[in-house]
Amino acid sequence: MKSTAMSWTMEVARCALALASGVGLALAPASASAAAPTLRVMPLGDSITWGVGSATTSSYRRPLANLLAGQSRYAVSFVGSQASGSLPDFSNEGHSGYTIDQIRAGIDGWMAGARPDVVLLHIGINDLNRGVDIPNAPNRLTALVEQIFANKPGVTVLVLGLIPTTPGLEAQVSTFNSRVRALESSQQQAGHKLRYVEPPALTAAELPDRLHPNDAGYQRMAQAFHGPLDQAFTDGWAVGAPALGAGTEAGTGKVRWADFDGDGRMDYLTVASSGAVSAFLNRGGDGRGGWAILGQVATGVTTDGSRVRFADFDGDGKADYLLIGTNGAVQVYLNRGGDGRGGWLGLGQIATGVTTDASRVRFADYDGDGKTDYLVIGTNGAVQAYLNRGGDGRGGWLGLGQIATGVTTDASRVRFADLDGDSRADYSVIGTDGSVQTYLNRGGDGRGGWLVLGQVATGLTTQAAQVSFADFTGDGNADYILADPSTNAATVYSWAGGDGHGGWINQGRVASGVSVP
Repeated sequence: MKSTAMSWTMEVARCALALASGVGLALAPASASAAAPTLRVMPLGDSITWGVGSATTSSYRRPLANLLAGQSRYAVSFVGSQASGSLPDFSNEGHSGYTIDQIRAGIDGWMAGARPDVVLLHIGINDLNRGVDIPNAPNRLTALVEQIFANKPGVTVLVLGLIPTTPGLEAQVSTFNSRVRALESSQQQAGHKLRYVEPPALTAAELPDRLHPNDAGYQRMAQAFHGPLDQAFTDGWAVGAPALGAGTEAGTGKVRWADFDGDGRMDYLTVASSGAVSAFLNRGGDGRGGWAILGQVATGVTTDGSRVRFADFDGDGKADYLLIGTNGAVQVYLNRGGDGRGGWLGLGQIATGVTTDASRVRFADYDGDGKTDYLVIGTNGAVQAYLNRGGDGRGGWLGLGQIATGVTTDASRVRFADLDGDSRADYSVIGTDGSVQTYLNRGGDGRGGWLVLGQVATGLTTQAAQVSFADFTGDGNADYILADPSTNAATVYSWAGGDGHGGWINQGRVASGVSVP
């Protein structure tokens, strides 16, 4: 298919008129602040990391997140194949009952899936408590640490020693910690970023069952990790990157949600009957910073809005314009600022496509590399994935085959969005009763599978078309956005972990909406 050129015109006056008519969005300055880098942090260990003993199974992770929330230099996203706790980023690599060797046996796959910048390691108490080769436990921990560095040489590892006041194991813990403490010097001499973290001496009241802290004990563990983690960022050990999210499309009909300017927050885009696209940049929404009007950013290349999608194809953090042709082929126009602000770069056809039914095509960042991938929901509900390696003529696509059997044949009820903040789009289904079921992406069928989270929201409507999942707040987690079909207004419930894991925060009506011809 030949590349179709796009022409661009400005239409600020029309948008301003719509706002003045009483259907609009609160105004804000057009400038945007750069998003703070996000550190991908893997809490790694046994049942203590998972959260046994905590009233909410949040371990030290929730109080650590609260401590880190007091600064704005960087954000933290907890990553891992497991999910537990009551907090927005409940992912972790805590495996109840595991010994050092069991953690080592799984670390290659977990590192590949989570791609952490920092590993918070606390492991070994099960070895000592069960008498598993106690003299060599520090050596086995060293082997685990070296395997972590082999997987990702630039990663930062913070090793928290075992609780020194563990009843009946004080002598063994002291010997273990002494030898592990020496790892800091030897690993740093080898060029690795490792620090030993002194563990808190918990009281009997803070360690009620002898092995697992309660929430008071976990608070002290969080305090122990906090300083070294913050120092790792200050020292440049853990650099991080802006939270990804623009690679996944969101929204249906005339209103779409996409990060047009690359600041990490999804913006409000409209697709008119003429095909023209207008953009309102998210500066916090009504009552929280307002919106910056760009006006028309694209005349578009079709009047069929159902074939137009917005997702980041080239991985620059900004959503691009994709068109699914009537023959199934996909054209892409890279976002270089849009109408009057740098225009668009037409790449032409980037995929021949595998279906002519656009309603079954999704663009979502499946593998978490920041670039949108091509997903197809079959008539039987199964999902096929093609990873974006540059597209036709530029690196092609990597076909993964079936990555999910799916739980519904109704594609209109399926949403792909990153709820747990690990940069990979998760699979959610809006039920006929409006409730939302979520399956966390851990690699998909045959590649790590899916973690069944269950119901994450009771929902607010049975009309699936009114529900979008997009990161409105810019924290890396997709939020629940409810559209008013009569006014195009939007109400947001920001992710705090979802049902059973922290709930949702009602942000209220964030956009009063604009009239879209």
